[in-house]
Amino acid sequence: MTSAEPMDHAVSELLDDLWMARHGDPRFGHEDFGPFPSLIARADELDDLDLRFLTRLEGAYAALWAGRTTDVLTLIAWLLQTMDAHVAELEVQDWQVEQFETTFVDLLDSLLGVPELSLDQVEALVADWAGRVRGTAYYAPAVETAVHAAVAVHRGDRAAAIRILDACTDFTPPSGTCGPGTRATLAAVYNAAGGYAQARELSMPDLDGDPSERCGFYPAETYAALIEGWGREGRRDEVVRAAAAIDATYSPVGLYNHIADALVALIRVDALDEALPMALKHLDAVDKCSNVYEQACLSAALSATFASAAAADPDTAVPRRDDDGAPVLASASQLAEELADRVRLAAARFDVRNASTAVSSAFEETLALRTARSHRNAGGRVKAVVDRSAEELVSGLSAFGSVSPRRSAECAQALRGRLDELEGRSRARARHMLAWDRRRDDPQQAIVDLRGIAHETRETYPSWAAQSDLLAALLEVHSSDSEPETLLEWPEGDPSWSAGAQANFARLRAMAMAPFDAERAVAAVDAGLAVLDRVDSGEIPLISDPASLAAAVGSTDAEAAAQRAVLHHLRADLVGELDGHDPAAASIAGDPAGDVDAALVAARRAVELSADPDQAMSCRGGLVDALQLAAGAQMHTDIGAALVLMAEAESNAKFAQLGQLLNARTGLLLEAGEIDAARDDAERAVSVWTVEGDQHAADSSRFDLAHVMLVRDEDPLAIIELVEPAVDAMATIGDIGAQLHGTQMLARAQSSAGRSGEAIESFTRVVDAYSGQAPIGMMGQLHAARAVDYAELKRFGESLDDLDTAVDEYTQAGDDFEAADTLRTAALTAHFAGDDDRSSAYLSRADHLYEELATSAPVDFERARLDFARADIIRDREPEPAESLLRDVAGRARAANWIGLLIPVLHLSAMHAIENERPDTARELLTEALRHAPEHPALTGLMAELD
Repeated sequence: MTSAEPMDHAVSELLDDLWMARHGDPRFGHEDFGPFPSLIARADELDDLDLRFLTRLEGAYAALWAGRTTDVLTLIAWLLQTMDAHVAELEVQDWQVEQFETTFVDLLDSLLGVPELSLDQVEALVADWAGRVRGTAYYAPAVETAVHAAVAVHRGDRAAAIRILDACTDFTPPSGTCGPGTRATLAAVYNAAGGYAQARELSMPDLDGDPSERCGFYPAETYAALIEGWGREGRRDEVVRAAAAIDATYSPVGLYNHIADALVALIRVDALDEALPMALKHLDAVDKCSNVYEQACLSAALSATFASAAAADPDTAVPRRDDDGAPVLASASQLAEELADRVRLAAARFDVRNASTAVSSAFEETLALRTARSHRNAGGRVKAVVDRSAEELVSGLSAFGSVSPRRSAECAQALRGRLDELEGRSRARARHMLAWDRRRDDPQQAIVDLRGIAHETRETYPSWAAQSDLLAALLEVHSSDSEPETLLEWPEGDPSWSAGAQANFARLRAMAMAPFDAERAVAAVDAGLAVLDRVDSGEIPLISDPASLAAAVGSTDAEAAAQRAVLHHLRADLVGELDGHDPAAASIAGDPAGDVDAALVAARRAVELSADPDQAMSCRGGLVDALQLAAGAQMHTDIGAALVLMAEAESNAKFAQLGQLLNARTGLLLEAGEIDAARDDAERAVSVWTVEGDQHAADSSRFDLAHVMLVRDEDPLAIIELVEPAVDAMATIGDIGAQLHGTQMLARAQSSAGRSGEAIESFTRVVDAYSGQAPIGMMGQLHAARAVDYAELKRFGESLDDLDTAVDEYTQAGDDFEAADTLRTAALTAHFAGDDDRSSAYLSRADHLYEELATSAPVDFERARLDFARADIIRDREPEPAESLLRDVAGRARAANWIGLLIPVLHLSAMHAIENERPDTARELLTEALRHAPEHPALTGLMAELD
């Protein structure tokens, strides 16, 4: 540099970029190491030693979370060399010393994961560290002990490792770290050496230990020390609880060795339902691991999980990315093998370095783990698609239809190439089914195929021919090439057909008519039920033809019960629809509650009577449908009973049907106020749909999950990361409705994250698209939400315009409560905009509206909130009336136990007292508020100012 001015500007720019790299994402552990090579090069060009030191110091810390162990080691080595060589020149501040020492300590724990470092080099580095810090607060004997014991484990001498660990009695943590974490580090080495009892003895007390010792990783860091022992002891409940805490705490910051430990423990206790979603979430994390050993640990755990899933269900598939980045499905067993190969290659490197097989032996133990889950299928396990004969593919095409469209489609694809293996009835049935299946990708060709096979088999298999004709007509009508009258006038089934064929044809006729004439559809269902009544009475058999009976799969009694369940379910839906459009016709049709009960009884009977794995799976799918129908009927009167029914449905649901169930129950749980359970269901639904290969459903479930996370006030940046890719995916496939739904979630998360400009853009996209289309009340919500972000950016004019629009929309929708509350918000916004006249007008309108509402509903809480807003608005110009009003609102809030209102009222009252130089009064108010919210940052901050 030739002058001070450009130097200063370059330094300023570098410091700004350095700050953004470290703190651009304010969440702990969410560092960005990517810019640091460039930042370091820029610092070197400036030739300022302190700046070069600072940049590498910050880079080393960022690399701990977002880089490689080798990156940290390289930077720490430079920092050590520089401190030794330039001790007099460097101006190292206290915070920099602490950051350097805590970074160095964390590095020591990872050194063994770098196979290029010999064990002697690792011990030499530890000795160098100990020599530098011994006698200071940064030294800890436990850290030195843990590394030496871990080296002994790698050398294959577990007994020596235990002796080293047992000799340590000083567990004082190094400055900047916590006691439970230090003990957990030692416990982890005990576990690696087989000392599970010692690990438990060391860390178990920390679960109920001194809270002042804990850090932000509690209790996950202690669970991480205990979970392996619990897994080996088969303590399932403890493992599941610990794994959930470990996942929630360590996933966001990328400490994947703990995720690997959690997965292995879950497999040991047969908790595949918990392990598989966790494994799917972290499949792409292998390449993000900080070193080779951590990569191998996670790969081994993932391999064992996917191999267990494949053992339980050979058709399990896992979504991956191909070389072009496009999503593809791979079999779980294939992926497990690939991951195992990767583990063995890594293990070989460590075996060479360690001159022992300790690492490979440990990994082989993990790779051999499998769950031993039982299977509920009658007559044995459902066969994998790849293992089915042509006859079994025909059965699978039908049986998988209601529970796993992916597997059903795979059966169809495999069957098309194997039709020559079938003959007679089986071949004809397969061709009918494949013609109908063609609708998935080519509806017009499906119409041609259905009519062609109907023509060919009309003489030999008349009922199948009639079904195919009807299905072709159904597709034609729905593709707008034919009038609905075609379906409404379709003739009934032939009485000469078997009872099963008649009942099935009646169902198809009813479904075809339902969108156009529910009353006729009910009559068609009744005709089918009448046929089944004759079957149940023994008057006629379900299948009368001997050849058909011989070819039937499973129990005919189960088939009859399953058909009855489906017809009653359909009838309940139709009568409910009639009730909304033609109450008189619905009254004649009867109470749908009877059909709901009958569907459930028949579905249970079908499951009990099923006698074949495919039939059992199909019947269980029917039971899940019936249970959801019953839950839907209960939810408006007894939500608890509805959740009980949904729980039974969950125990019977498989594959995609489980995803549908979890989606439905998420909303039900939110309505019941069980938001934690709703979050679990939403997250599981994402995993289920991912395994099913339905990316659209998985992304839709991500929007449900985002909604629950917003309700729970979770980290908005995490919500943005969840939703943004899903919104982009919906835009790519042209699903505008889903894209806009996701954009709403994105906008609310951006708003919560303080990204008001981005939130306004997102809200505006939704408002513009929904204008004139969405319910008027929803438009009110959107305008009111966008107004908040306009106000955050001090664009008060646009904010008030949105609020005025929202009030009008709520009023049109008949939601006067929301209209009044929006007027309260508008009054505050106008006050902050400096327009007190307009603010007073909004308050008056809100007062008037609450007076009208008070004649039909209680509005005490709403009026208290309005008076709180009024006090805030007038307190600068009318301090005494404002103080009196605040006291009054606080009294009302105490009496009614409105704690959520009382806390901000006390906070504002305390601020008012401080502004009027009454600190004792402010302290009393804050003390009361802190009793209700001891960790409230605004309250604690204000109290700190007073102190």
